[in-house]
Amino acid sequence: MCKKMVFGGVIAILLFGTIFNVGLLGRPMASNCRVYGQLTYFEAPAPSGTQLQARIDNQIVADTVVTVAGQYAIAIPPDNDQTTIRDGWVEDDVITIWVGGHEARPVFSAFEGNKEIDIVVSAIALDVKRSTWGKIKALFR
Repeated sequence: MCKKMVFGGVIAILLFGTIFNVGLLGRPMASNCRVYGQLTYFEAPAPSGTQLQARIDNQIVADTVVTVAGQYAIAIPPDNDQTTIRDGWVEDDVITIWVGGHEARPVFSAFEGNKEIDIVVSAIALDVKRSTWGKIKALFR
């Protein structure tokens, strides 16, 4: 009897986890795109308290502050396709991190999971317009 209860409980937990992790359209929900790493701000470690923003098409989709000088971590949620507001990432989005009001390099494509990417804010930054980057991406689809 005890083995049946344990087995039933395990099945119930697995079933609940499967249902909970599937969106309304029957596909698994994406997880955050989380980046972290070293943060150089004008040739020095970024001070704690520095504002960070993640932007997609110049729309802020996540923000945080530096808590450890010279290091950062930011999690960008997946876009909620049940709304018309752009509030997260979808596959192939180009994400730009802004630090203290300045664009950091490199930019990167959205992904699911965690990745270490060291970023730099410098006085000389390549200014690529988002529309140009979108046209370049469209060539490879």
